[in-house]
Amino acid sequence: MSFHRNPKFKQFLIRYVSWPTEAILLFLALVTLRIIPIDIASAITGWLGSKIGPFTGWHKRAESNLLLAMPELSEERRHEILSAMWWNLGRNIGEFPHTFSLMNSPQRVIIEGLEKVAKCERGSIIVGAHQANWEVIPTILRRLQRKSGIVYRPLNNPFANFLVQKRQKYLNAEFFLKGRKAATGMLSTIESNGIIALLIDQQLREGRMVPFFGVPAKTPIAHIKIAAKLQIKIFPVETIRTKGAFFKMIIHEPIMIKKKASEEEIFALAKEINELFESWIKKRPEQWLWPHRRWGKILN
Repeated sequence: MSFHRNPKFKQFLIRYVSWPTEAILLFLALVTLRIIPIDIASAITGWLGSKIGPFTGWHKRAESNLLLAMPELSEERRHEILSAMWWNLGRNIGEFPHTFSLMNSPQRVIIEGLEKVAKCERGSIIVGAHQANWEVIPTILRRLQRKSGIVYRPLNNPFANFLVQKRQKYLNAEFFLKGRKAATGMLSTIESNGIIALLIDQQLREGRMVPFFGVPAKTPIAHIKIAAKLQIKIFPVETIRTKGAFFKMIIHEPIMIKKKASEEEIFALAKEINELFESWIKKRPEQWLWPHRRWGKILN
């Protein structure tokens, strides 16, 4: 058997050559972008994203997803949305090394409705979507100075994942691995009157099939069950890129569910939240993460 067809040799190359190389390149890119002023870094990577993104395999998936979700759009309009989306995603890369500065700038990140969460003495859950630059959502946790936790999905590359998770230091939050293991950490944080932040618009293996743009998609529901059990509020948070590296977050009215909610009631609330996200995405489709395999492998 040739080396390139040997699974063990392939795994060796991935672990000891590919992953370390990727991590080194990522580190150098982050350091370089951190030195460059945020507005320039955001503009440069936004431009690069708009030039490179359409030629990647992700673009085809994004096209399929957009057509599936919003078939009423003309081909020209879909092209405009996807072109602007790559600008947005590219900007996110340039802004990532400046996340700490963004969080500390009330001018760059405006939060509308922060008092709603501040007045909530008990623990609560913040739910958002992959809109604009979703990395600014933890700004809410930082400004409230409350015990907090973030549920995340790790990168496949453990070395790159280590670099990215260094942000835990300046967020002053506990990080919980996405999936069933996060439930214990979430409960502990909320029972201590803390706040949990979740992005719930991605496919979750353990999720429940709930319509999203009218098409069933695996959707997280654990946070709804926790909210019912502990009788706490769920705050939907909309993230908007207003211009360049400037953002506004809108904390919408809290949602509650009764303690002994049935499976049907939990499903109904999950559907309601999905529909809320849909309304946000329809307003600014270019700011959502269309390349994600939200509907599994229905089309891609």
